Parts: sequence; C-alpha cells; structure tokens
Amino acid sequence: MRGMRLLATLCGVATLGLLTGPGREVAAAGRATAAPGSVTVPFDLDHGRMIVDVELTRPDGSARRARAWVDVGNDALVLAEPLARELGLDLSALPPGQPGHSAASDSPAPLVRLGGMPLATDSVKVRVFAGAHGRAGVGVEVQLPASTLRHHHVVFDYPASRMTVARPGLRKPRGTAIPCRVNPATGLIMVAATLDGETVWLGVDNGSAGTWVSDTLPKRWRARHPDWAYATGAAGSANFFGFPFESGGTLMRLPELGLGPLRARDVTVLGLDQSMFDWYSKKSAGPVLGFIGANVLRGFRLEIDFPGRMTWWQAGPPVGRGDLDIVGLTLRPEPDGGVTVAGVVAKEGRPVVEGVEPGDRLISVDGRDLATARMGDVVNALRGEPGATRTLVLERDGQRRTMRARVTRLP
Repeated sequence: MRGMRLLATLCGVATLGLLTGPGREVAAAGRATAAPGSVTVPFDLDHGRMIVDVELTRPDGSARRARAWVDVGNDALVLAEPLARELGLDLSALPPGQPGHSAASDSPAPLVRLGGMPLATDSVKVRVFAGAHGRAGVGVEVQLPASTLRHHHVVFDYPASRMTVARPGLRKPRGTAIPCRVNPATGLIMVAATLDGETVWLGVDNGSAGTWVSDTLPKRWRARHPDWAYATGAAGSANFFGFPFESGGTLMRLPELGLGPLRARDVTVLGLDQSMFDWYSKKSAGPVLGFIGANVLRGFRLEIDFPGRMTWWQAGPPVGRGDLDIVGLTLRPEPDGGVTVAGVVAKEGRPVVEGVEPGDRLISVDGRDLATARMGDVVNALRGEPGATRTLVLERDGQRRTMRARVTRLP
C-alpha cells in the first residue's frame, strides 16, 4: 500500500517547478561573458535550487523575460499558467480552479534563450501549472529541464555561482572525468557512485535539494552498521515539497559518497520506496537506485558533455555543515502562500518536536512571517545550533498559538 500511495503522488514530482523578474545576460562582475557558441550566466541558489534568468519568445516574436529553475532531473518544460497564456499555449487540458495542479500542453515548446543562446526545445514536452503563482515555494515561472540542454556542454560551477552552456567540443574540460549515461530523448544522466562500499547507479539531479535513494539501501546499511543513527521523516535538504511519502522516508547521514576518486562527506540521504526510483528510471538512461541532489552537487564544479556522455568533477571549498541541525519538521508550501506541517520527524519512535501535528499551518519563525516565503527561506529559518530554540507561531482549526521548538541534530 505504501508503494501505491507513493505512485499516486509521482505526477506531482514529475512536474516540480514554478516569479517573474527582469532577465540579465550577466556573469562574473555583473556582465555577460560570451564566446561564439558559449554563454556564461550567474545563478542564485534557493534551497539548493539553481535559479537563472531566461527569455522566451511570444507569438509576435517579442522576448518575455522570466526566472527559471534549472532541473536536469526533469524532462518537461514547465510553465506557470499566466506565462503559458501570454505565450499562446494550448491550456485546454488544464484543470480550472485547481492551483498547484498541472497538465500537459499539446502546444510545441516555445523558444527559450539563456544569455541570448537558444536552447534545444525541439521535441521537448510542455506542462503547465494552474493558478496565478505556479508551483508553491519556488519563485520562478519556468522549470528548465534536462531535455533543453541535451545537445550542449554545460558547466554548473557551484563555487562561483555561474552556469555555462556551450557547443560540444568548444571548451577544454577541467576536473576528474567520470563517464555518464544519457537518455538522448530526455537528457537525464546517471553516474556510478560508491555508497558504503557498493557501486550503484544514481541520477544527477540538480533540481532536487537533497539526495534520495531507494530504501533498499538504508536497510542494508542499518543491517551492516547497527550503530548508525536514523530518523523517520524528511528535514533539511531532504525535505523537497512535503509530498506525502516524505514523512515516511528513512533519514540518514551517509559518511561519504564516492564519485570515482572523489568523496563527498557527511551526506544527508532520504530512503524512499523503490517504486519512486522505478518511475524515475523510466525517464533516465537506465535503472537507478536514487539520485544525487544539490546537497552534494553544491560542493563541486560540474561539467556535463551531454552528447559525449562524459562528466568532469572539481571539488570546491567545503560546503558548510548543519544541514540536519534543524527543528525536525517536514514542510509543505501551499499554492495560496504559507507553509503547512506535512509531518514531524521521529527518532526511536518519538517525535522530535512535541505539540505540532501534521496539518498545522506554520505562520512564522522567530517573528518572520512566512506567508510569501520561499521554501529555502523557511528551511533556513529552522536551522541553527543544536540546543537552540525557535519561536513558532502555528495555526490549527483557526486558532493560533505560540510555542518554542528545539533545534535538534538529526538523525
């Protein structure tokens, strides 16, 4: 039954994404850097999500600037409903009056430019999110999928907060070469990684804040290492959008994740039902047992030659610790704004936060109103030094109350 419930929510994961803002063709020092067939632009990170400026083309040929979330774990170009209407897309399948729901559009994908460079929108699927604001908790109008990058050589330079898109063969790669497999239709990639001595295939998913794996792996780790601590429920980077299955996931700290000779240390992972990754494998280049999220990727400068099926990894400065030093709540941003508690993390069968229940509305943290906050802002507000406290204002059945919640080191 758990697997069936998970599968019932996967359509929501498939179309994760969706604010407007002025576009800029800029890079280091705030200016565009471009060579023939290559462009470099800055990105912002919010809850590990890479946000860039893009331009789309209206039916009259004019440019429409928008903020976009780069998600190489997704294969569909996702647009917020107001933007899709402005671009003249067919929205006949979109459910009326259901903000947060999505539907496929039969319209061809609009032309998308990054820093002036056209991306590959031929044969790219399009989905549209209903409602005025698109996907809750993410300040963008566009979700830019792997399929739009599948013909390019791409650099995700997390330490420098820059993204480069170039024609294959134009750039001299840097870093440790690690072969990858690429689905030529979707653009999704997968690499071999080492987890607790096992070599497993994982997707590379910069659209996910955290690293998720099949729960078959944590079960094996716990059998081999009974002293390894774990918790139940998503928090920190593992808390994506508060989907129902997140609250039942197994939360662990993996001592290291290996990529060839490289190592990422103290990695937060969330173990979920295998059916999640059976679904993910269908859009990937082959079967995977999970995917590497931004909590790992942000420690690297990553180059991907999609047509050449090769990646290069260069470690950057150590990423700050404290991902799981947090008030242990699984959160769900709402389409109408605000945040709901989707679950309370449990250790040894007991909730780590007393007096909070799923369904409670989280109104503020330490006086910060969350009505318009993005997911990254809310998660960061709950982090801190273990033992510190946060003042939460919660609403249940129309009644508000204030409580103190302790920051706990999870798991």
